[in-house]
Amino acid sequence: MLGAKNGAQVSLYERHHAPPLRTALAFEALYGDPASEIFAGIRAAAQRDVRRRARTLARKLLAKDGSRNPRVTEQKLQWLVEHCVNTQAGERHAP
Repeated sequence: MLGAKNGAQVSLYERHHAPPLRTALAFEALYGDPASEIFAGIRAAAQRDVRRRARTLARKLLAKDGSRNPRVTEQKLQWLVEHCVNTQAGERHAP
């Protein structure tokens, strides 16, 4: 029902290996829960990765100091603050 070729493939997903998107959506359809809940561990890891990348981007933006286009730089930092909570560099610019 999930489109997996064998049980070993499903077993990998059960041990927190990320399934392809199509398979994750099949799990969602089968169990009626959002894929983000079914694969909560994978979601948490992805969230940590996004926050880490957001901090890196914020640091790079701050290092440039917006010299090229300060308004755009400030907009980017504001977006990071609003959408990627806990970005240390971005929080310094929060209103």
